[in-house]
Amino acid sequence: MGVAVDTEKMFLLTEFTYDLEKSNAQTFNVLDSTGSGIVDTVRLNFTSNHGSPSHTCIYRIRVHGREPELVSMMTMQS
Repeated sequence: MGVAVDTEKMFLLTEFTYDLEKSNAQTFNVLDSTGSGIVDTVRLNFTSNHGSPSHTCIYRIRVHGREPELVSMMTMQS
């Protein structure tokens, strides 16, 4: 029986404000503040829902990245 290891770590990648006066497709840069370069889950926390007392809607979110070199090399060796 293995021992469960808590490896969950959370890092703040960025903070931004969606501008209602701009295009609906907005881009926000994220710096690699994790040190490892690997992020497998992205969590969004909303601090405003622009006045609605009951809900916030997200219609689409798109995240771009690239595969870390170390993971690529390990895949090629197996």
